[in-house]
Amino acid sequence: MKRGIWTGTCTALFILTLGSCSSGLFTSRGPVELEQAWASDNAFKTPESALFDAQRNVIYVTNMNGTSGKNDGDGFISRLDAEGNIEELYWITGLNNPAGMALHNNVLYVADTEEVVAIATQSGAVLGRYKAEKAKFLNDVAVDGDGTVYITDSEQKRIYQLRNGRMSTWIDNTRREKPNGIFLEGDRMLVAFMSSGQVRLVDPDTKDFTDWVDGIKSADGIARLEDGNYLISSWDGEVYYVNQEGKKWRLLDTKSKNINAADISYASQPGLLLVPTFRDNRVVAYRLRAR
Repeated sequence: MKRGIWTGTCTALFILTLGSCSSGLFTSRGPVELEQAWASDNAFKTPESALFDAQRNVIYVTNMNGTSGKNDGDGFISRLDAEGNIEELYWITGLNNPAGMALHNNVLYVADTEEVVAIATQSGAVLGRYKAEKAKFLNDVAVDGDGTVYITDSEQKRIYQLRNGRMSTWIDNTRREKPNGIFLEGDRMLVAFMSSGQVRLVDPDTKDFTDWVDGIKSADGIARLEDGNYLISSWDGEVYYVNQEGKKWRLLDTKSKNINAADISYASQPGLLLVPTFRDNRVVAYRLRAR
């Protein structure tokens, strides 16, 4: 397959010389930079999320297949190999607007407009569909070590919880802001708000919010690196590196090319940042390199 790898003097390195923002939390030269590893063919249909399954060495890609928001049943999930080759374009079909995903114990949980779809990764069988009451746009998914699933609803401004097969409202009002990306590891939960550009910490016990990072317009996907720092995407076409103290650096900016950066993820085993490009209909993988 012909890859979309850039050549030339920069050799696909995104080295940006950007000015400091007014908050003082955005500096011009970050501790890492991105190098493009590969780009898939543009066979996807509005890819929204990409997630690596280390056990099977495959990448799952949700395809919204348009942006109408209608429950038209034309959404699907694809499978890529770790080198960016499409193994199966239509692996799972019959979805509506599949968005964020999370994996737990060989089950892939997918946010799909008004419900969460549980899929067996071994067989591709749909294990269950769990409807969220009054949901309008389920967007991203995170799951804890016990298998409890958390799902953001960007339109209803709430977070749902799926536990032991029962869906319920976990947080009913997320400060009147639209939650998008959600990340959970141990007792550390992060939620990205697309309407304000804020990323906040959430205490899973008290459900209290604490401000952490701001200034990421259309904040979307959240990914954690091995060193405990994070990558956060702006749906408009940016990726930021954020350290644990909330200081951020912009690593990628493809807005001028009309290439989005939707629900990103980081796969530690191959060491790849996976960026679904939405309107551009590809998944692009990058490696991080220390400066």
